[in-house]
Amino acid sequence: MESCSGVDYDVIIIGAGWSGLLACKSMLEEKLSVLVLEKRDQLGGVWCFSDDPDIVTVMKCTHCTSSSCLTEMSDFPMPVEIGEFPNHTDILEYLHAYCTEFGLHDHIRLSCAVERAEKIDRMWRVTTDRGTWLTSTSLVVCNGSSTRANWSYKETHLKTFTGIVEHSGTYKEPVMAHKGKRVLVVGGGEFASDIVTYWHENVKPASLHWCIPRGQHFFRNYAKLLPWRRPQALDKASSKSHRWLAPLRKGKPGMAWACHWTSGGSLLAYQGHGIPEFRNDAHFFRSFINKNANALDLIEDGLVVPKGKMSDCSGNTIVYTDGSTGEYDVIILCTGFCKEFPFLPQQIRSKKFCERFKFMFDADDLSLVFVGFVRPVVGSILTIAESQSRLAARVFSGRVELPSADQRQRIIAEDADFYRDYFKETSRRIDTLVEGLGYVDELANITGNYPDFWSLFKQSPKNWLTAVLSPYHGCLYLLNDPERREMALATLRRHKAGTNSPIQLVWISLFRLLWFDALLDVLGIIKYKIQMSKAWKAVKDCRVIACLNNMWLYPKKHLFDRSTRYDRSKPLSP
Repeated sequence: MESCSGVDYDVIIIGAGWSGLLACKSMLEEKLSVLVLEKRDQLGGVWCFSDDPDIVTVMKCTHCTSSSCLTEMSDFPMPVEIGEFPNHTDILEYLHAYCTEFGLHDHIRLSCAVERAEKIDRMWRVTTDRGTWLTSTSLVVCNGSSTRANWSYKETHLKTFTGIVEHSGTYKEPVMAHKGKRVLVVGGGEFASDIVTYWHENVKPASLHWCIPRGQHFFRNYAKLLPWRRPQALDKASSKSHRWLAPLRKGKPGMAWACHWTSGGSLLAYQGHGIPEFRNDAHFFRSFINKNANALDLIEDGLVVPKGKMSDCSGNTIVYTDGSTGEYDVIILCTGFCKEFPFLPQQIRSKKFCERFKFMFDADDLSLVFVGFVRPVVGSILTIAESQSRLAARVFSGRVELPSADQRQRIIAEDADFYRDYFKETSRRIDTLVEGLGYVDELANITGNYPDFWSLFKQSPKNWLTAVLSPYHGCLYLLNDPERREMALATLRRHKAGTNSPIQLVWISLFRLLWFDALLDVLGIIKYKIQMSKAWKAVKDCRVIACLNNMWLYPKKHLFDRSTRYDRSKPLSP
């Protein structure tokens, strides 16, 4: 598109990453004129790899940690041949194909950074670094959460550390300068898991330590449920029937044991790992869950040493609250990023996301929307971004009317109170953390596209079974549309294969009735107390205990996870 000033649009979108593309497509579906402004010379956001350390992108080794079922767009399936956990190059090709399929390229202006966006009278005036300005009735912000590295841990806990402190956001691949060094990785997110996985062979043998100060829940994204079963993407245990029987907001009663079993290889693997240094006080599904639990195998093999909260730092020595110490040459902070909106007025930037309607609409001005910033406990951000985009587009077009200002304020307060209590045992560093599938259902109820399961049952019990037994997928919210229902059902059938059956639901109901998860929680607490006792610390390294531990881990290593390492270069579908 050519540069020009004073052009009016219905909507201007800032950012052509995954969320920006979803927003663009939704606006076009509502017949709105739209322009997407992207400061880089390519679309794709963080999924468009760059070896420039000043540009935050994925690493060379990055794959999706959520399966394609929870990641792909509702009406544009990913190619089967790229597998269920595609790498970043496949994702970028998929995004380009999406733009081609729905004619988005003509609405995107690359190499066009936004310097200022302000509301003048009733229009948004957006000024770019080209010296041009454009106006629009509505503004959608999709510049992403990974804009500025979070260095707070260095400023508070590592002030006196004399070694090298770096942030993972600058890394694209293992750093050769770290070879032979003593390295500490700080953080419990999926980026930290990647760093641990790909760095352990590049540093001094058995000198890679992994510190998770606030503890962390883990979830393995791909494994066998039983030794004779075909391995599967574990986030597919997310059907509507699963959620009816084992509500996520109640900690998946009747199913939580399976998450421990598949992630940690033991029914007593509390929080998906059973590692005392990584334990926190949060209940299951009430804290962010790291879906890259394969990195925990390195701890079992003695290649990585787990560490908990720090208590002191002097020179290159770190002291931990359990009394242990470690000396390091390099500390890698995997402490996330801070959201920044330097182009917006200060009074807007200063607002917290919990002060926005459904974490997206500005409470005082519905023409300003933030898409792609809400993060689920487990699952894909993109699932949420698509639902947010759909709601924003329908509000802008007038198809959907939001509650009155007073009602919105009441809902904002109720949501804030709910999540403040729901996540009261977590750090709340991620201020947009939600229970993802429940949140998406709330948006669907507002837009009017929450599936009408009763009508579907009356039309076809067979199709109803498909809808309630299939894993969660965005196309569920297309079932009310007669023109797209068959396409949605076909997608659900494809993802349902081998993942759910009425027998499984019977077992889930039985385990819930028996309070099996509650029993395991009690046993997990007993296990943790034994692990933290002085007696255990005195004998845990003796040969007899080591032999018993190897016997305990044998099934996991040889029948479950170690024998089902996922070759991400191959498709999983039969």
